[in-house]
Amino acid sequence: MSQTISQISNQTGFAHLTDLPCLKLVCGQASAVISLYGAQLLSYQPVPGRELLWLSPKAVWQQQQAIRGGVPVCWPWFGPAGKPFNTSAAKLPNHGLVRNRLWRQVQAEPSAQQALVTLSIDVDDIPTLHNSVTLNLTLKLTTDTLTLQLDCAEPMLQQAALHSYFAVPSLSDTRVSPLPGAYLDKTLGGERVQSTAPVRFEREIDRVYPEPAAELLLESGAQQLKISQQGQDATVVWNPWRERSQAIFDLEADGYQQFVCVETARLDLTSAAPLQLCQHLTSLT
Repeated sequence: MSQTISQISNQTGFAHLTDLPCLKLVCGQASAVISLYGAQLLSYQPVPGRELLWLSPKAVWQQQQAIRGGVPVCWPWFGPAGKPFNTSAAKLPNHGLVRNRLWRQVQAEPSAQQALVTLSIDVDDIPTLHNSVTLNLTLKLTTDTLTLQLDCAEPMLQQAALHSYFAVPSLSDTRVSPLPGAYLDKTLGGERVQSTAPVRFEREIDRVYPEPAAELLLESGAQQLKISQQGQDATVVWNPWRERSQAIFDLEADGYQQFVCVETARLDLTSAAPLQLCQHLTSLT
């Protein structure tokens, strides 16, 4: 039996982002690319040429811009910074403080079974705290799975999301299941909607599903992807559709047809607690 080859290497640039500092992980035929900027996973190919993530051709990373696509890390708040983080109505970035900062590599372990790296960042400007907090993202690649784990040991009020953009070959033939029968519809101002109908991507979709299943299935055409979740209290499903896309500068007019976001999230703010949020991806096709 031949031994699996696993390796981790530095890489400058990915796709059109030619000067972006990255790490490339390889385990057998599987590969992944993660940016040190934002600790953002940009590529996951379980076999060469089968890309499961989507990256906007108009994505940028200079001038403190967050990269559109891949798996952005949202922390310590999700969406606009509201209470309790922003009591003075200051201008704070959407989706937290770490998407547009450089992280450092603190661990790299290639082995016969997996390629594993941990990136870390110290954040000292959370409005509700007077101390520095450390956030870690660990990426583990095996021959048939990829795992992202976000950890913060500080017991604090914190939200987080792994904001995954998944490439879909056919948006009209894309399904996510199983989803709870109730969701908060952000296109209706957060109104709670009760529905057993499967989500269809025929208009703008921006939904927060409380109490989601530990395992979801994303199907698009013949493509099937299992998304396992841990530490979450919500799954967010998002696609901007045509009209909203026109207002997003780093998204092509027809870009919405090429992806759906299925986000593993922890959104509860009722009690201070450490964070451990995990998304585990397995291609079934």
